[in-house]
Amino acid sequence: MLKKIATALLCTAAPVALIAEPVELRSSDGFISVVGEVVGFNGVMLSVETSVGVVSVPISEVGCYGNACLSLLAENDYGLTADNFTEVVVGGGAQTAVATPPAQPTVVDEPAATPVGPREDNMIVSFEDPEFEGLFQALAQAYASAGNVTSDLDLATPDEFTLSNPASNATATLSTASGQDDGDIELVIAPLTGTAAREHQSPADWSLTGPINYQLLGLKAFAVVIAPDVGIPSLSLDDLAGIYASEITNWSEVGGPDQRILPLQAPVNTTIRNELIRLVMDPADKEIANNVLTMADEAAITASINQFPGSISLVTLDGAMDSNVLPVSGECGQVVTPEPFNLISGDYPLIRPVMARFDTSPNTSLMTEFFDFASTSAAQAPIAAQGFFNRQPTTQNPLTNDNRLLAILQSELTDVQRPAAAQMFEVLFDADRLSPTMIGGAVSGPEGGWNRSMFRGLAETLADDAYAGREVFFVGLAESDSGEQAAIDASAQAAAEMQAAFGAFASDVIFANDLQLSAYGFGNVAQATCYRAQVASDTRSRVEIWVR
Repeated sequence: MLKKIATALLCTAAPVALIAEPVELRSSDGFISVVGEVVGFNGVMLSVETSVGVVSVPISEVGCYGNACLSLLAENDYGLTADNFTEVVVGGGAQTAVATPPAQPTVVDEPAATPVGPREDNMIVSFEDPEFEGLFQALAQAYASAGNVTSDLDLATPDEFTLSNPASNATATLSTASGQDDGDIELVIAPLTGTAAREHQSPADWSLTGPINYQLLGLKAFAVVIAPDVGIPSLSLDDLAGIYASEITNWSEVGGPDQRILPLQAPVNTTIRNELIRLVMDPADKEIANNVLTMADEAAITASINQFPGSISLVTLDGAMDSNVLPVSGECGQVVTPEPFNLISGDYPLIRPVMARFDTSPNTSLMTEFFDFASTSAAQAPIAAQGFFNRQPTTQNPLTNDNRLLAILQSELTDVQRPAAAQMFEVLFDADRLSPTMIGGAVSGPEGGWNRSMFRGLAETLADDAYAGREVFFVGLAESDSGEQAAIDASAQAAAEMQAAFGAFASDVIFANDLQLSAYGFGNVAQATCYRAQVASDTRSRVEIWVR
């Protein structure tokens, strides 16, 4: 299995043409395939000019496929020999690298490559919440129906699901755990707020290697609801935390009437109470005060909100019903409403990602492929039927885009921001924003799982004929403790890294649909939302996708 592929950040603004006979570099399990012309070799990493620029791969972990491998080895411009690769395959045949290859190596065309030894996974899947089992079963049934690999699922007793890939000689069995027993893979709520350890140094880590330790499966959201008599237009998450910590006790302290605040909460160990802590209190480093009124359940909360003057609470978005739902903002003051686009883009902060967390590392790529399938259009309908949002990528309302860009013209900008703002207005003036949005830089496991899901959905979307020949902009936005120029620099780097990683992740889609990729960084100009990265850093970046 390919352990690591480092992507060189040398992408051009638009694709370059591939050579007439490109080589294909492929990992032993077929998980990664890079096609292009070899342009450099430093003894460890092989640099390849692809349709989206130069990418670099560790030569010791890939095989060379295609007739161009013959000329590559014969010319020997970079000191390459057959021994450098795991194997060399030409015209359907293969030669395994030998210890002492000749100076002008001859590659023999054999009937087929020698198969690798059998690899298998036998893993137990457990569920943090019983409702997640329905999500898993819906995913398994959709995957079995799609026929991506050989699979077997007994729909009458769906507690065991088997996968196999004859080409890679790999098999995998997934069994569901009984009760709350810990499994090798657990379906858990994995918020993108709070702090978490760094798991991935760059986008190449979560996009090109597999499997990763988190993969996004489903999405739910929460809403802040207030009594009709309060009358404030929005509330920051910091103020919400202050309310539940009893540091803010009167609505006049947050721009409302001179009226006592009555916060309501669900009982201990309920989903709503736990998510209030994880999404609101923990990021603010606060605790819920002892005097907050506890209601019996969500139904009691929503009924009380409409009856108790000055009341406020957090409920599921589905459970908000006719209550007064309040837009919320993060630390930069950008207000976000819980609209579908904002939910699936991650702009709205009170989202509840449900992810597969790998507590045991699998031996095959079949596990990654299976959970990747959750982000495809074929899986979204059955997953949505289990009460989760349909996360298929969508286009933002053009009026929202226009208002965002027009706001640039009305903003008070510094001398550092002004050139970036002018470029942003010019580049995005007639472009449309797509919902996939990634977290830039070094990220946590959950953030990497979120990003990979965005890539999977974006690749499927851009493969549609409607996007043929279009420009795709990777738009970086960032905040930095070191100032505005540092934010612009960080946003440009995040966008370039993301463009390079997506170029390798979806090179076939980019080439087939004649897509033009480019990357821009605009710092903290006209942000769509506020966010706190989980990994401690003096910069926090996001990358949006726009098309023209």
